[in-house]
Formats: sequence, C-alpha cells, structure tokens
Amino acid sequence: MKKISVKNIIAFHRKSEKSKKAFLKSLNKIQVSDSDGGGNYWVRSISALSNTFKTNNNQYIKDKIDDISGDYEKSTLKRTKDMYQRNLDILFNYEDFDFSMWYPNNTFQILNKTSKKAIIEINRIPVQAFPNQIFTFEEKEVKYIGAVWFIAKLTGYTKSELGIYAEVLYNFLKISFSKAYKIKPENCLIVDVLNLDEVTYKMILDEEIPALLKQTLKSINENL
Repeated sequence: MKKISVKNIIAFHRKSEKSKKAFLKSLNKIQVSDSDGGGNYWVRSISALSNTFKTNNNQYIKDKIDDISGDYEKSTLKRTKDMYQRNLDILFNYEDFDFSMWYPNNTFQILNKTSKKAIIEINRIPVQAFPNQIFTFEEKEVKYIGAVWFIAKLTGYTKSELGIYAEVLYNFLKISFSKAYKIKPENCLIVDVLNLDEVTYKMILDEEIPALLKQTLKSINENL
C-alpha cells in the first residue's frame, strides 16, 4: 500500500469483516491523493476557515460568502447549487465565530506550511495527514506545537471516528516535530465543520472517546 487517507481508514473500520479485504484491494487499484477535508467539494469553505484561523480575520469568510453566493446565482445545475449551498451553510455557521478561542495563548504563531510532511508511517501503514494549520507557542519557556484540522463529510462522522483523525494528527506532530517541540494533546484539534463538533487528542487520553486507530491499522495489515 502506497498510502491511505484517514477518510479511508474510517471507511475500512466501518466495513464488515467479509468486505474489508475487497475494500483494500479497490483502494490499491486507484491511488488518489485526498486532502481528507473532502477534496474539491468543500475546498472553498474550508480554505476560508483555514485562512481565518491563521489571521483571526473573519473577512476571509465574509468575502468567500459573497463569492460563492455569486456563483450560486449563476449556476443552473441542481448538483452544483447544492454544493455551493452546503459550503455557504458552513461559512454562515462560522461567520462571526471567534477563532482566537482555539489559540493556546498570546505567543501563538503559525508555522510555515512547507514544514508539513503529507505522509507518515504509523504501524507500518503510510497514512496521509493534511492538517490545515500548524502552530507553535510557548509556556514557561517550553516550546509547544499544535495543529487544527477542519473536516467535512456529507454523511458525517461519529465522535469516535473524529478521534481517529485526532490520533493521526498527534502522530503526525510527533513524527514531524517532536525533536524541536513538545506536543500538547489539547491543541491537537479536529473540527467537524458540518456538525460543529470538536475533538482533541486529549479526549482520547482522558478516555472520553475510544482510541480506534491502532486496532484499525492492525486490521488493515492483516487484510493486505
């Protein structure tokens, strides 16, 4: 297996034992890069949320609402209009949201995106990780790192499934940045922008939601 997205890890987890092997075979036939934020379908709303998080300036969202609203009015295809409307619904929910509530403290700084590594190996499985923003901060002269990952899926995720994203995000930060920074589990943040759910890796450690990643990757290895 060259790589697998978190979306497909969750899809595998949902499969029956009988269909898991066939599902993996279908993935190996066509290896497609997947942002795990929903690909192009959600890119306009999620990019606006990401830019707003980066700058704490909600004008990015307001401008994107205007852009998409204009395209919605011009479109004649129902499927396209539905896509625009769903992106607008996300943006309306966060139009006046205070993104700084997700910042750890006033030493918060966004890390350059070129520092990201898109594929990490977890339990011998190459997993794609695409957090939207990675940030650093200091507490008592200790340097920390965290990240936010905006997720959208039309049929939605359970909180335990969002926990798989949180586990991947924690592993991504550990593999990529632990030599220079400590990782704060509460700042490994997953946001389901459709259902307005938030999950952190700390919730995994505190056993508020189950840890499913290790068990699921073990099953993937067994079915390859």
